[in-house]
Amino acid sequence: MKRKLKINSISVKLGILFSGIFIALFFILGSILYGAFTHLFIDYIKQDLVVRANNHANVLGQHFHHETISHVVKMETDVTTNVLIADSEQKVLDSSIEPDKDMNDHMLPVGQKHSGGLLEEDWREHDYLISVSPIGNHEGYVYMYYPTSILREIVFVMNIVLIVTGLGVVLLALGLIGFMSRMLTQPLITMKEATNKMALGKYKQRIPVSGDDEVAQLGESIQSLGEQLQDFEDSRNEFLATVSHELRTPLTYIKGYSDILNKGIVKKQEEQVEYLKIINKEANRITFLVNDLFDMSKFEVGKFELNKELASINPIIKKVVSNLKPEADEKGLILTASLSEVTYISIDSQRMEQAIYNLVENAIKYTNEGKVTVKTYQKNELIVIEVEDTGIGIPTNHLSSIWERFYRVDKSRTRKTGGSGLGLYVVKNIIQSHNGDIRVESTEDKGSTFTIHLN
Repeated sequence: MKRKLKINSISVKLGILFSGIFIALFFILGSILYGAFTHLFIDYIKQDLVVRANNHANVLGQHFHHETISHVVKMETDVTTNVLIADSEQKVLDSSIEPDKDMNDHMLPVGQKHSGGLLEEDWREHDYLISVSPIGNHEGYVYMYYPTSILREIVFVMNIVLIVTGLGVVLLALGLIGFMSRMLTQPLITMKEATNKMALGKYKQRIPVSGDDEVAQLGESIQSLGEQLQDFEDSRNEFLATVSHELRTPLTYIKGYSDILNKGIVKKQEEQVEYLKIINKEANRITFLVNDLFDMSKFEVGKFELNKELASINPIIKKVVSNLKPEADEKGLILTASLSEVTYISIDSQRMEQAIYNLVENAIKYTNEGKVTVKTYQKNELIVIEVEDTGIGIPTNHLSSIWERFYRVDKSRTRKTGGSGLGLYVVKNIIQSHNGDIRVESTEDKGSTFTIHLN
């Protein structure tokens, strides 16, 4: 099984691919160079043979006698080439070696004239490359011979050298290609191992990458994804714990007080009314939590819809302030609305009420003394809504993150005040669905101001 995995690995596949391409190109180039070199070398020998024959024929044409013939033959003795000089009747006058059968077979027929050139150039099948050159006015002929055995030996040695060199180059290339493919695929293997660990729930992975190419960018993306998944997992776990706590507390109240009422333990009507108020309050708390969860799911799948109509924002704010005033009074806070005349705009009144309610409720929740003020005013074509408090404020380094789902600035603070971490996430999405904008300014221990712009 391991062997199969190794063969199927991307590094092996890349190595085979690059090796195949390299070997193919190497052999094509080698064949071209081999053919070119062989033809050039043999053509050079042929041309040299013709030139030597012509030179000897020119000398003999001026002095065609025994001494000159002997001089020419002596020049071609103990060298690679051989010479044979014949008269016009093809009778051998002299030669540098004893003529053999192949030399005799290639002599011109008696009476045939020849202007000069190569008589035999097939070096693979014959013993000699042979050229002929006429002496003077065909008074005789100079035959030059080059042993083809030498050519075949040279070509054979060249073949051996090329094969050995080629094998060495191929082996070296295979090693380099294997090393390079391993280097190229090692980051991918590391990423694969990291993603396997991420699939097992170990989201935060360190992927060592260098450079700025596509592979490095992929590694950074996977690492960033892992960090985001880990953050999401942490937020989800914390959210589930918070939701469990948020549900358990009101359910405990509801169950406890309803059991008391059901058993008839409380006789006084005032106490019964008080218990019913508590049950109603806790039921509303659960309703708000479930609604936030439901809205979040709609935002996530893109199915959040608005029922817009022309309306004024001021009556909505008055209703929110009226509903939350008892809660503010209970904490000894001053909750006021400073509303200026503003134009009608196209809004979903119910959703806008939900957003403003969340903001004002948060302001009350995180303000221990002082006041909470809701303002509206017209700024050119924009309608501005401000929710200002004198509460505990938000640390500067948390301001950009408070709009994220499940995000809470302080877990212990949230445990005391309640909240799932979805309120501001829902608010921002509602405002953005109205093509609006929401911003926050906050100073720790002095308070916060949330500003909404609508048009």
